[in-house]
Amino acid sequence: MRKKRVTIKDIAKTLGVSHTTVSRALSRNKSHMVSVETRRQVEQVAEEFSYRPNLMAKGFATGRTGTLGLLAGESYQEQAGTQIENFLRAADERNYRLLVGMSAEWGTSSPETGQAAQMEQFISSGIDGLLVQTMGDAGESERILAAVDDRVPVVTFHYPARGFPGVVLDYAAGFHRATEHLIALGHRRIGFLGENWEGPGHDAARGRGYFKAMTEHGLHPVCLPVGRQQTESGYRLSREVRDRFSALLCCSDYTAIGVYRGLGESGIRVPDDVAIVGNGDSDISAFVTPALTTQSTPTRGIARAAMELMVKILEGREVACQIVLASNLIVRESCGSAAVDPTAMPW
Repeated sequence: MRKKRVTIKDIAKTLGVSHTTVSRALSRNKSHMVSVETRRQVEQVAEEFSYRPNLMAKGFATGRTGTLGLLAGESYQEQAGTQIENFLRAADERNYRLLVGMSAEWGTSSPETGQAAQMEQFISSGIDGLLVQTMGDAGESERILAAVDDRVPVVTFHYPARGFPGVVLDYAAGFHRATEHLIALGHRRIGFLGENWEGPGHDAARGRGYFKAMTEHGLHPVCLPVGRQQTESGYRLSREVRDRFSALLCCSDYTAIGVYRGLGESGIRVPDDVAIVGNGDSDISAFVTPALTTQSTPTRGIARAAMELMVKILEGREVACQIVLASNLIVRESCGSAAVDPTAMPW
């Protein structure tokens, strides 16, 4: 036989108080309305009874469940875990719970299909709002519109989605700054390992930042395309381009680590012979030798800004259409510090 669910009324009856008192004692926002001793007694009985709030019932009574859906990106990326952790903290600060899903789960026919399916599943579970990590493809805005169908408010983050408020990470500005850093060190032959700046994909923004900085200084930009297996691509490309550049700007830390390996096997020293900059500030970036100069994604700022937008929407307040954040350049050892002779190469 199924065990009867414990309710607030059961706790109230046990303690001889009103169910309103119990409700206030268990609420983060209203616990100050009851005495410390009463709150302690309520919490003790709730724990003894293994009480769990009925979110569905709460939703019927208030029109809110206190739960948001978070649709994150590719789970195999280290940064995804950090981003989710920061969203969990930001939600907890706002007294919200998060249901977390991945848009690129194994078994889906494509990330786009997985994204739409996850949104439908979240909405069916009775969430108050949906936080979506955008992938930046051309049809994404329409796909989100079709899946959500105005049933819950949506806040996006990372790439802009037309028609939705969100937090945008300015990749172009970050890669422009990183390129400027290399130029300031005296580098002139700087290669970019990533998606071409003329491409339709969302990662082209990284290349556009590099391209802008290079052309502003009258330098020749060169793109070296990186595949999905970024570390392997970096390793392969390092052997192809080692005699063409004095510095390499990589789309990710994973690509940079592949470059490290390839250059090292060829007897080329970082940063003495070639300077390298990564992107993502992965945990390993500070522990490779030499420590990798990289760009840090403001995952905490993204989470807090997105939660701020969502809470304002749920409270009926006006919000900015887009909040733009930029990455931070973390200068370590892989770029060196002394200016180089742009015409002198060690091989």
